[in-house]
Amino acid sequence: MRGPSEAKIAGPALDACAPEQRAPPVLGSLVRAHGPALAAAAVGIAWFASKVGLAVVHPSHVGWLMSGDWGANFVGWLFFRSAPISLPLGANPFYPFPVGSTLGFTDSIPLVAILLRPWASFLPRDFQYVGAWLLLAFALQGFVGAKLVKLATPHPAAQALGGALLALSPPLLDRLRYGHASLSAHWIVLVALWLALAPVEPRRVRGRIVAALLLVFLCAGVHPYFVVMTAALAAALVVRLVAVERLGGPALLLGGLASIAVAAAAGLFLFGFLGSGVRSEAQGFGFFSADLATLVNPMGWSRVIGSLPVQGGQYEGFGYLGAGALLLVLVGIGLTLALRGTRPSPGALARSTPIGAVTLLLFVFALSDAITFAGERILTLGLYALVPQLGSTFRSSGRFVWPLHYLIVLAAIAAVATALRTRPRALVAALALSFAAQAADVNPPEPLQLGTEPWRPPGSEVWELARGGYQHLAMYPPYLIAGGEPVAKREDECGPPVWPPDAQLGLAHVAYRLGLKFNGAYAARLDPDRAAAYCRELYGAVSGARLDPATIYVVRPQQVEAFRRAHGICGRVDGAPVCVSGERDGDPFARAVRMNPLP
Repeated sequence: MRGPSEAKIAGPALDACAPEQRAPPVLGSLVRAHGPALAAAAVGIAWFASKVGLAVVHPSHVGWLMSGDWGANFVGWLFFRSAPISLPLGANPFYPFPVGSTLGFTDSIPLVAILLRPWASFLPRDFQYVGAWLLLAFALQGFVGAKLVKLATPHPAAQALGGALLALSPPLLDRLRYGHASLSAHWIVLVALWLALAPVEPRRVRGRIVAALLLVFLCAGVHPYFVVMTAALAAALVVRLVAVERLGGPALLLGGLASIAVAAAAGLFLFGFLGSGVRSEAQGFGFFSADLATLVNPMGWSRVIGSLPVQGGQYEGFGYLGAGALLLVLVGIGLTLALRGTRPSPGALARSTPIGAVTLLLFVFALSDAITFAGERILTLGLYALVPQLGSTFRSSGRFVWPLHYLIVLAAIAAVATALRTRPRALVAALALSFAAQAADVNPPEPLQLGTEPWRPPGSEVWELARGGYQHLAMYPPYLIAGGEPVAKREDECGPPVWPPDAQLGLAHVAYRLGLKFNGAYAARLDPDRAAAYCRELYGAVSGARLDPATIYVVRPQQVEAFRRAHGICGRVDGAPVCVSGERDGDPFARAVRMNPLP
């Protein structure tokens, strides 16, 4: 939507198009309309390519995904490809089987997976979309960033440089260190900020609110943390429209806030975060928090600024602005204080106040109930004990620093643009210097090059002998990890993890290739009651010599003797102990297992 100043800029260009002239080509029109945003998107792509590499984009390069959180995301998608479509849309009953999960709880970007599901049979066997999603995230970071900067200045070069600066945000690149593909969509926060801050004509009020509701709803198909951030900023938009700009009354205020809650709940239900029977609570609130100094603490990401101490889990609250953005903040403050007539108008301040208040509230929650400065606890709050589900559901509260991070960068750009509005060359120079300083400063503590690792799945031809003859592949004991912890505490209910990290990934790929259900998983959340019941049933079957003839068991060496007592046929496949029911004697796979006996 154009504001008055944009209309003046666009007017002469429209007048120049006489009726008898041929309409400009589509590409030319796009460049004219979105040139600065496209330039900033190109910078985002170049930044991604320089720090990560473009090999990840190839849909058949999957080796880099077969570890940690990347592996959970990828394997969740593999099993969803053959899962029946049902409600919730992200339901994934075959991973892990029979406990089940959802795409959301394996961070498999449900929105993308669901859109690809109808075409799954036409896609390559080892098809991945994570790399393309990451590249798109950096491109959209620059594109949407430039549109956001357009609210502060009509100068195209300044818009492009401001968007490029936002594309170099350290917290965005930092997400790739932990395998958090879904959480790399920081452009969603920028869209929410644009919706909350952009001018609105009276006749467009309901349209703007509907756009905000749609964003909140669709965010549930990416990650629930974005649902909270966008819902909070949507609420700030409604308050701004009603309380500040008087574009609606109490009915719009109450109706808008209620609609935001409904949109959030509907999205979380549709994509399987609510109503799936999985408990959303987990431990860690107060550990995965933000530090008060997070905006200026590089945590090893800066070439020029030293790092401050933090506590163990506060990497989740990483909010470093970068040397370029910090320089711009200082320049903006200095110009505002030094030059007359450069301060924001009272109306502009009033319109931005609800958005600023919401981002500060989110930052307060990011700090959790154990507030620290430079890693030292300075205050403990008992506030969240009143609503314990809030902290246990969003235990990585530090992530809620992101809206404040981006609002501060935008405010710095706006301050400099306001001070230098009559000096466009100086504005461009200031932003160019800030961008250069940011690019020179931001440096990952460890290399982020991805996509080059070869993937060599368990390759024994023996596995192919099981095709069509079995229904399940089961690890014994099961590998069931939720949120980094065993899904149950008691030994007879799965107990502590006894397998090495990522031990389930290769076997999960074997099960996927053979069309088998698989009982191991690493997920954000799993239903502990369902998992405990399954483990008791599995352990009881083995101890009672009731091995399932349709199941291949991959057994921890210490438990092999229990399978022998259960009359199982045991041997080695790809170096791992494998057992099947004695009823399968004579089966090709069982014979191959027997021919490679265990000591």
